[in-house]
Amino acid sequence: MIKAYHRPASIDEALRLLSRTGIHTAVLSSRSLVDARLDDTVDEVVDLQAVGLRQIIPGSAGLTVEALVTLQHLVEMPSLTQTLREVIHAEDSYSMRNMRTISSVILSADCESQLLAALLACDAIVTVQDVQGRRQVSLGDFLDDTQVALAGGLITAVTLQTDGRMAASRVARTPADKPIVAAAARRLGDGTLRAALSGVASVPVLVDPAEVDRLSPPGDFRGSSAYRLDMAKVLMQRVLGELESAS
Repeated sequence: MIKAYHRPASIDEALRLLSRTGIHTAVLSSRSLVDARLDDTVDEVVDLQAVGLRQIIPGSAGLTVEALVTLQHLVEMPSLTQTLREVIHAEDSYSMRNMRTISSVILSADCESQLLAALLACDAIVTVQDVQGRRQVSLGDFLDDTQVALAGGLITAVTLQTDGRMAASRVARTPADKPIVAAAARRLGDGTLRAALSGVASVPVLVDPAEVDRLSPPGDFRGSSAYRLDMAKVLMQRVLGELESAS
């Protein structure tokens, strides 16, 4: 049962609330309660909507997206690459894009999120702040163990590298449905390749395209392990072919 609701006015105040011992606190980092991970063990809620963190800061080779930037705000940025824009459009409906933030997507660690796969291909770095200061964690390491990566802190920003060429592809039951398997790849000017898949492991993962057939995807009612593996190989070849044809 929730006993208290807090709306801190600063990151420091939010971190002080989270650092208290003996109180199970849930963080609301979007306008969607789905992302707050509320359950019967939660004592108090810390709502971050008043702390700021809504800027998108362009860099020489990419973007720094602060934690509370909504997906709709991001997709409307004129300099966003077309591939990322299409992936974000497919991730959620318009109403959900206006509620969900970049940090809530990362915290969800949804195994079938094509957006997370695309962020992995963009060498995303997650900035976490706690009472002792800031640290940066690769998105891959963050997804491997979200609880350890956070360790009482908050995501304050995500930095993406968007230089080079990017391609993405997905398979789903319908065009509007959540993907069963999705792929994203980015090739830099020097030929370096970053490729990622969702729907083939417990979280989206970076992969070596030559070793996709070594994966052992978990199966479910939406697709067996064999089907997911076959789709992973098809989609990876598709995005690599798109990158090759664009070069």
